[in-house]
Amino acid sequence: MEMLARVVGNMIQDIIPDAENPYEAIDRYCAMLYKRIKLKDNAGIDYENDLELYLFLNGYRSKIAEIVHRQTLKERNIK
Repeated sequence: MEMLARVVGNMIQDIIPDAENPYEAIDRYCAMLYKRIKLKDNAGIDYENDLELYLFLNGYRSKIAEIVHRQTLKERNIK
């Protein structure tokens, strides 16, 4: 699961290149997805695919946060 979380985090960071780390990227992308879902819901447009992606990304959010935290500690040489 950790390897898939790393891949997902890196892919989302490629989509949002100005994010400092994968967690920030996934957080910002999920915020954009949420807004898109709300707009589609209000307009009566099918948002099933966006919702599935939103739920999928949120499932990996905590694991990506752990990975980023460990990397930050490693960079600062703190254990």
